[in-house]
Formats: sequence, C-alpha cells, structure tokens
Amino acid sequence: MTLYGWTILIVSVGFTTGSLVWCLARVLRNHGKQDRLHGTSDLNVRDTDG
Repeated sequence: MTLYGWTILIVSVGFTTGSLVWCLARVLRNHGKQDRLHGTSDLNVRDTDG
C-alpha cells in the first residue's frame, strides 16, 4: 500500500475510534444525571388548533 493509502486508513480509523470514545464518554459521564433524560410519555403535548 502507498503512503497515501496508509494515511487515509489511519485517519479514518482514528476518526471512527475517536467518535466512539467521545460518544461512550458522554453517555457514561451522564450516568448519574438521569433527571435530564426524558421519554416520550413525559412530553407535554397540547392541542393548539382551537
């Protein structure tokens, strides 16, 4: 493989791994803050047609 191929491979795998780590860190960091999480049953939907 050429140097260009290795560069593209390393950048793409690095970006994907970095995104995974970032997402997991956000989910695990908010583990104790469950008051910020809401389900669809918590939504206040009002009929505004009249």
